[in-house]
Amino acid sequence: MPQCCVPFCFNYSGSKKNTNLSFHRFPCDEKEKQKWLHAISRLNFTPNCNSRVCSWHFPEGKAAGPTRFAWNEESFHFSDEEKHPVHKKKKEQVPASGENECERSDELHHSNNADTQTATASSSSSSNSLVVLEIENDMLRQENEKLKKQLEKQKQTFSFSQISDNPERVQYYTGLPDTATVLFLESLLSKFELKYHSGWTVQMLPIVDQLLLTLMKLKLDCGHVDLATRFTCSTATVTNIFTTIVSALHDILYVGMLEKNVASRAKNQTSLPDCFQPFPNCRIVLDCTEVSVSGRESRDTQSCLYSQRKGRIILKALIGVAPNGVITFASNLYSGKTSDKAITADCGVLRHLQPGDMVIAGKDFTIQDILPEGVSLNIPSVSGQFAQQEVNNNRLISSARAHVAHSIQRLKRFSILNLVPHQYKKNINKILKVCVCLTNLQTPVIHETE
Repeated sequence: MPQCCVPFCFNYSGSKKNTNLSFHRFPCDEKEKQKWLHAISRLNFTPNCNSRVCSWHFPEGKAAGPTRFAWNEESFHFSDEEKHPVHKKKKEQVPASGENECERSDELHHSNNADTQTATASSSSSSNSLVVLEIENDMLRQENEKLKKQLEKQKQTFSFSQISDNPERVQYYTGLPDTATVLFLESLLSKFELKYHSGWTVQMLPIVDQLLLTLMKLKLDCGHVDLATRFTCSTATVTNIFTTIVSALHDILYVGMLEKNVASRAKNQTSLPDCFQPFPNCRIVLDCTEVSVSGRESRDTQSCLYSQRKGRIILKALIGVAPNGVITFASNLYSGKTSDKAITADCGVLRHLQPGDMVIAGKDFTIQDILPEGVSLNIPSVSGQFAQQEVNNNRLISSARAHVAHSIQRLKRFSILNLVPHQYKKNINKILKVCVCLTNLQTPVIHETE
């Protein structure tokens, strides 16, 4: 509770006797602050954000500054000189000739009374000084306890600084290979104009911790209550941060860097793995991946999306991977019952292909008739009996597709794709594509498979 910091003033906000008092902070203007400090006359005192002066000291209003003090009041039991005693050497009084003993006795009596009063005033001043020191100690003790609580709260708050020096923890919580990669994303976000989803800006967490919260949701699919507890915030703040940072990463990483940059044949050939040597013209390898969503849909909608086999709503996206394992294309999500061919025809991946390109895909991708002119398709044979050449070709395709399937497997390590919360259904395409971009920021897939 606020307590007046003026010496010999014992007013505080909880007092029942002085319910009409208010307590004023020191002014921000340095000149005005010094004026207050000079008037208060408290030695070795520097006001902080908790220092207050009660309204009793402002008879002419706050604008005039504090002017009324205990030592200025007539009812106060010692004077200004007693508050700051000045010891002066008294001149010896020489009695005049003929002065009788009675007069000298009276003078001696008055002198003794003066000395007694001076001693009493000095004792009273010392007593009041002790009271002031006790008040100051009590105020410092309260401030110390408050700072301890703030420090303890900061220790409890999860932050990137707690894991930044441990690569294993960085990988576990974020899905990214090292601290440098996380800080790279932070620098991109710092230059980006964030538009917070809920309409209010989050200021309690720095950008790097907002990024960490988002990555933990994507990688580990931590619950909102869990994240709110770790970062000492509300679940509404978690939703605001996650939706905002995901949208920003989508615009920066996918739209700005990946969306229109499907690697050319020439670029692929500069990093062609051995298993793709039989297919030097391969431009892209296509495959579909599934994403589950928690269901709150109407029955009509669920009939189109619900999978009886898996017991949940299933969506499907087309993923395009370069021979070196980098994901270069990701479509929007479609109903799980949509065929691979229909998704390929609708998602726009065919616009990136040029004559001379080869597409490798699974046996369900019967898309030869919809490919642009001059683009070839290589899928496993599905006839009952295979010639030796078909067997060899199927083996080569299987080897190449297994190499690329590893990239999609790494994408699915972002646990949120196993069951996206219904509240993020509107942002589900952004979530998928951000996970694609984060997968590409990991160590090269060739290093893992070779």
